[in-house]
Amino acid sequence: MKRLLSISMALLLIFSSAAVAKEVKIALAGTEDLQKNGEYVFIKAFADHLNANGMETKVFPSDTLGKEKERFDQVSQGLIQVDMANSAVLFKLAPISKGIFLPFLFSGNDHFDSAMKKGEIIEKINEQIEPHGVRLAGFPMRGGSAGLFNTKISISKFDDVKALRIRGKDGQQIKLFEAWGTKGTVVSWAEVANALQTGVADGYFNPPASALLYGHTAILTHFTPLDSGVSARVALLSEDWYRSLNDKEKSVVDEAVTKGIAANRKWGAEWSKNALSMLKSEGVTVTELEPGERDRFVQASQAIWEDIVTKEDLKTLISAAEYQGN
Repeated sequence: MKRLLSISMALLLIFSSAAVAKEVKIALAGTEDLQKNGEYVFIKAFADHLNANGMETKVFPSDTLGKEKERFDQVSQGLIQVDMANSAVLFKLAPISKGIFLPFLFSGNDHFDSAMKKGEIIEKINEQIEPHGVRLAGFPMRGGSAGLFNTKISISKFDDVKALRIRGKDGQQIKLFEAWGTKGTVVSWAEVANALQTGVADGYFNPPASALLYGHTAILTHFTPLDSGVSARVALLSEDWYRSLNDKEKSVVDEAVTKGIAANRKWGAEWSKNALSMLKSEGVTVTELEPGERDRFVQASQAIWEDIVTKEDLKTLISAAEYQGN
């Protein structure tokens, strides 16, 4: 009986794996919104290319398949094939990834993309994360450069930030806020709206797309652009799934990633032109920094770069960026 049961379970697993392989499951936290959600812009172009080449896809939006950790576990186990994840999932597995989002390191998407290519950064990250069952495909941008949102005051000077407690996504951001002379508190993205409403946090450091996509403009009243660099999600593939593909299928997936990134960057260029107007139309006061004040943010941020990444990794990233100062 035990032998029969074992055979039955084995057959079930085989048939289940075959069924999974026929459908490419794509999971994300946000909604299927081509106007506001840059990662879905990537997904739509990616999935369309797969579908056009005989690889059937199914998209699971709005955390349908779980929060960040649950989705990461599933993609690493091959239960889903593609996951749009928070960049922080890479930090422990590939320490150099912490440096990719150092504020004021990259001047924009084009600079970022050229540095990733020149420094072969994605390849370096994959060497470290592939043993954990995942493969980094690329960085879909979220829409615009991160700035300061808050519920209290207009920020026009570096010292104004001291009045705020800023939500951070992780300890790395908390170090950044402390370098700016203010306090931070780690809050999961799912709890951000409640934290802002209850005063646990007064604001956050995010691109305009974050507030617009998640309806936070009903709570946040002020935004200050900092032109701090890029803000991205990470597109992760199941390593077991990718390796199971034949050469032709791998080529289709690679082409789909290229098309997805191109669509995302095109969307981002248009989005950035209109982002501030969209915030204003929803009642958010947009305040520019006074002359010289951005330099103070840059200097304070650079002072902690080596606290976030190793000297070796920082040297690699700066070399890739051909950093000349901001």
